[in-house]
Amino acid sequence: MKVASAFCEEANMTRIKICGLRRKEDALLAASLGADFIGFIFVAESPRYLEPISAAEIVEKVRARPNAPKIVGVFRNEKPETVRAIAEGVGLDLVQLQGTESEADILRIGIPAIKAVHVGRWAPKVDAHPSAAWLLFDTYDEKRSGGTGRRFDWTLLAGAERKKPFMLAGGINPENAAAAISAVRPDAIDLASGVESSPGIKDLKKLETLFERVRRA
Repeated sequence: MKVASAFCEEANMTRIKICGLRRKEDALLAASLGADFIGFIFVAESPRYLEPISAAEIVEKVRARPNAPKIVGVFRNEKPETVRAIAEGVGLDLVQLQGTESEADILRIGIPAIKAVHVGRWAPKVDAHPSAAWLLFDTYDEKRSGGTGRRFDWTLLAGAERKKPFMLAGGINPENAAAAISAVRPDAIDLASGVESSPGIKDLKKLETLFERVRRA
């Protein structure tokens, strides 16, 4: 998979995904700092939900930049036909599936997928979704499928067989990002609430600090 950030490609550093974007200025800031992926949430119940038409307007501006990041749309238990329609309308590079989507759903969608695996007290299965392009390990929550701001026990991923690239999510912020990378060595980290001042509103200082510390990790 092509890396959006030239810096990441040269240094082989952990890639960064900034998710839950709702404002054009935040998306452009994340892109300018070197984000490899930016994500928009199309789950209506989420406080970070964004109408696809608004996301498409932001994507157009981001794509005008050199070395633009990959564009990700986040869905949960949505009909494959709806996912495909939104992906085409917004211009998504990948879809992130946060629900109980099956292998058959991934195949029906037919777009490179990041499949979320929710981690509780036990080591997660790393081979449950062979057709996914990426796996994303996130914190298990009974009520929410993501955006909890809580981390799981990263040591549960120690020694896990890696058949495909994976992202680490759940409670990552500028203060613990370096520790997360050191402990897990993920191919990418995924942040939403960890770089926000409020849901969907990114914090300039937190974003700058995050990228600085990841580059030193």
